[in-house]
Amino acid sequence: MAITIPPHNKQAFEDVMNALGGDDYSYYLFDVKNVEDKDSTKKIQIALKVFVPQTKRTTAVENIQGALDENYPGITVNAKGTSLDIPIRDKQVIRIEVKPENSKGSGGGAAQTALVESAQCVYAAMRYYCPNIEKKKAFTVDDFKCGMKHCDVTAKLDEIMSLGKEWQDSSWAGANAIFNTVGGKGWTFVRGDAIIDDGAVKNAFNRVKGQTNLSSEDKWNPADIWMVKDKTKVKKHLDKETTIDCLNNALLQLRVEEQLVGISLKKIEGSPKIKLLNDIPAAERKQNEKAHFAKYDLTFDNGRKKDNHPMDVYLYYGTSTFEKFQARNFGGPTKGDWKLELKGKSAAQGKIQGKKVQELLKDAKFGTLPEYGATDTWAKAKNGKLDEEIYKLLVKYKAKGLKNKSTDLTWIKTEAEQAWKYSKYAGLKLLDWVSTHKDADQIMKEIYLYASSQSDKSSVYWKLQ
Repeated sequence: MAITIPPHNKQAFEDVMNALGGDDYSYYLFDVKNVEDKDSTKKIQIALKVFVPQTKRTTAVENIQGALDENYPGITVNAKGTSLDIPIRDKQVIRIEVKPENSKGSGGGAAQTALVESAQCVYAAMRYYCPNIEKKKAFTVDDFKCGMKHCDVTAKLDEIMSLGKEWQDSSWAGANAIFNTVGGKGWTFVRGDAIIDDGAVKNAFNRVKGQTNLSSEDKWNPADIWMVKDKTKVKKHLDKETTIDCLNNALLQLRVEEQLVGISLKKIEGSPKIKLLNDIPAAERKQNEKAHFAKYDLTFDNGRKKDNHPMDVYLYYGTSTFEKFQARNFGGPTKGDWKLELKGKSAAQGKIQGKKVQELLKDAKFGTLPEYGATDTWAKAKNGKLDEEIYKLLVKYKAKGLKNKSTDLTWIKTEAEQAWKYSKYAGLKLLDWVSTHKDADQIMKEIYLYASSQSDKSSVYWKLQ
């Protein structure tokens, strides 16, 4: 049955509805238990019950309160932290009780969530595939069967067809917003399928979640449904990504290629709004995709009168003069602080600690890495234990300015400072490891994306509300 909200409470009710869905949460399984008429003087003007998992009740209250606090100061929460009163005028409130899903009865909780998300897939598929569907005032069984052919969802067709009018209207409004904004063609709409949603996407995040501060998959990408074309191609692309930044870039690229699109759903009342979040410009995205191990630049003696033996090693992730990392010690003459610095056309773009490089590539399963600026490396540099190895690697990679072994090795042993040895050794070991690795291109891409990332590690998705 449709709910009529008196005009004097309508804005507050709409604000509450908006607060039930955020960037990383959605509580759209709810019942409006009571609505007072326009002349009522009762304290509780509108009463709602919102259903969430038992363990998420207090979190849900906190999320809803946080979304409303600014415009509705003075919200009160009960002692158990499971209900809240939102003041809308003197001595009158909207009360929200947050209940466990199992108190909803059959058809509630997780099952209801699966149903309405599956329904959105089917309605969207109907909009894309069924002839003249946009002109119809009512949908037939054949229309729903038409949509279902292009879906992989967890709910059954008869369940989707039996949804109440409010959810039907919400699903159809969402379908039109998706069609008109996301566009494209040839999509399959999935929710909970074994290959993409509960397969490649979930598995990819689980591989990299340790590299983030994100507590859950929803914090990374809150998409409830996915639009996909070639499942095999998409799965192959996602399966190879082993760091959070590369995974996020993969989702960006797959969206642009119209292969995979994630959509976060909120119940729609009134005009639908759809917004793309966590996107990046096309130029940056292309730069990310082309990053690879292009070349290196290594100098022993540059022929200058002063500072003629540079301590750095350059690794290029592209063909441009500026597309490179500078690997060197940043701790001065008395401290070992080896880092990679991402260079740009006009300035440095950011640094990565050597230890972080190790952790990143170890997490990405690239095998055993050499010592990059370890504490004992600093000590070894002081007592001359790195001298021979430094010279050997300089020769192996044909460093510019080498003369002969006697002259060059003597300089390393007698004149080179501890910081120089430490820095050069660490850079050479990285160069040696990367250049001989079968996945050298992917390694450089991983390092580049990590160094250039400015995000909170959340990925791209459409938000429909």
